Amino acid sequence: MPYAEPLPPHEISLRLAELPGWEVVPGPGDAATLRRTYHLPHLPAAIFALHIAGIQAELDHHSELTLGYDTLSVSVTTHAAGGRLTPKDFALATRIHSVAPAHSAT
Repeated sequence: MPYAEPLPPHEISLRLAELPGWEVVPGPGDAATLRRTYHLPHLPAAIFALHIAGIQAELDHHSELTLGYDTLSVSVTTHAAGGRLTPKDFALATRIHSVAPAHSAT
């Protein structure tokens, strides 16, 4: 039994429409990653990453965060579901999306 059931393509499209700036990046087979790159200065990006880490701990679902010079990239997928997107991925992305304005992340 997977960690969470993978979403069908039509459900992914509906949920993605509610997350401006996010994209689905196809992987091998049925795998996919939900991704967004935020633009903000380095120190605020690091603080935003810490806020995201707290959200991840609360939801018990973790993403890959890449801190750059003036960016923070977030990549979300459910490894326990074969790298396919699940409701957990969209729940995490929605929470991140909702707190981004408080960090002036665009």
